[in-house]
Amino acid sequence: MSVVKLLDLPDELILAIMKKVNPQVLLLCSMIDIGNKRLEQLAFDRCYSIDLTFDYVQPIEESLMERFYSHVMPRIGHHIQSLTINIYHISSIKTFVENNFHGALPNLTHLKILLHAKHTKTGIPYTIRNYLMSFLAGRKPLFTIVPRYFILHDYGVGEIIATLGRSSLMRSLQSFELDDNCTLAERRTGGQLLFDRIPRLTHIRISLWHFDQCIHLLNQLGSQLHSFIVTIGSVSKRGPILSSKMRSISYPNLKQMTMTIYQNCSNYEPCISLLQRMSNVEYLTLLLAIDEDSTTLNHFIDGFVLEKNILPYMSHLRQFSFHIRSMLKNASHITIDQIRQSFLRQQQPFDCVLDHFNNNSGQCQIYSLPFIGTRLDFVSNRFPLFDINKTFSNVTTLLLFDDVKPFESIFFEHVARALPRLKTLEIINQLEQREKTTTMKTNINFAHLPVLILYDIHINYAKQFLCQMDLSSLIELAINKDILLTIVAQNHPQARDNCSRVETLLTSKQLDESIDPIQNFFPLA
Repeated sequence: MSVVKLLDLPDELILAIMKKVNPQVLLLCSMIDIGNKRLEQLAFDRCYSIDLTFDYVQPIEESLMERFYSHVMPRIGHHIQSLTINIYHISSIKTFVENNFHGALPNLTHLKILLHAKHTKTGIPYTIRNYLMSFLAGRKPLFTIVPRYFILHDYGVGEIIATLGRSSLMRSLQSFELDDNCTLAERRTGGQLLFDRIPRLTHIRISLWHFDQCIHLLNQLGSQLHSFIVTIGSVSKRGPILSSKMRSISYPNLKQMTMTIYQNCSNYEPCISLLQRMSNVEYLTLLLAIDEDSTTLNHFIDGFVLEKNILPYMSHLRQFSFHIRSMLKNASHITIDQIRQSFLRQQQPFDCVLDHFNNNSGQCQIYSLPFIGTRLDFVSNRFPLFDINKTFSNVTTLLLFDDVKPFESIFFEHVARALPRLKTLEIINQLEQREKTTTMKTNINFAHLPVLILYDIHINYAKQFLCQMDLSSLIELAINKDILLTIVAQNHPQARDNCSRVETLLTSKQLDESIDPIQNFFPLA
């Protein structure tokens, strides 16, 4: 469409077109400082929220950013209230603001920093290209290796984020977010996040590798926070120093608290102690996985545990959303009815699942309704995954596990229908299927699945997924080495097609031999 035709459109249509232009930098550079006041004004009206995130590697994008800083940013800086930037863009933003706005954007109240560790085609975080996959070699029963986040071990970048809090760019902030898919490892210097000079900061969303980092952050900000959303990678046993720090934290204004620990936590007591001090919280969300190594966990987490350890300490609580998965070794016999009865005094919809496996492990999953999580771990044939209410339709990450019964084709057909947003699927099942499909291609549709993990499986599952299903969106594959070599040797046309688009391939053992056939099968990997 020419400029003349664009100008003939009413403002409403031009605004609708503007919303579809991505990245936003391209839109702003195309409408500001081009000599058309009407287009400029329409662009200015959208400048309260700026998203600068895209891949800066290509030369055309570098030139775009140069024009943005030289011609656009000086004219919109005073309008910006919300800013979203790439993690590697922090330095250039700080430099520009220091040179042009005395170190701070005057109306900036919200800052979000993205890791940008997402695939450009799917928009989802990289999964198997993750440090946490190294846990595979020492996997424990019911321990998931599907990562919750990318661990940022680039200590140079970590240092930039850690000290960003003392930058003048942050001094007007009321809200700060760090990419949910990025967690900060502890810095080698032993330093901590420095957010103690942001007097207006009341909302923070962040992922941290250690619980200790969370406590340090709350020591700095606890008294001023209204909302705290945190994902934690690991929780150590509570020592006297940590206990002292926790006792010194004050949360007079904290109204919303969300805590996520999806990587199995064997020391959940410090988390409970922390929550017990948040007496003014009105909205609480807990997404937890608690495993059998916990020193005091001798029964599943149920309604009685919540009623005893959490609810009495939050007298102002108005809404409690939760999904808690507890695992026990040699779990004592308990019925699903007993779990349900433990919630009789709580006046909110909920459901629960109780499962026992042949590896002497058991698990109980309790969750409020509607279901708030986006992932399910260790779902067996006995899990009520399929219901008329579509309870789990928002799940994007699924780990299937069963050592009692194989997953048959009908089960996968139901999974595909029940979870339309599924992005990452891991299967753990060494049992041979009893009802093998003989057709060349099934009607099971996983055409939108980008990530598939097939380490601990019977070869049936690899053959069914790679040789009989349409996996046209598959870009990441983790698979047992011996099974992969068998699939490649059979040279099935559907498998070749599914693997032709895979960009990241991870095998259970190194592929030192027969590398040429593998490379031919995976030309993009």
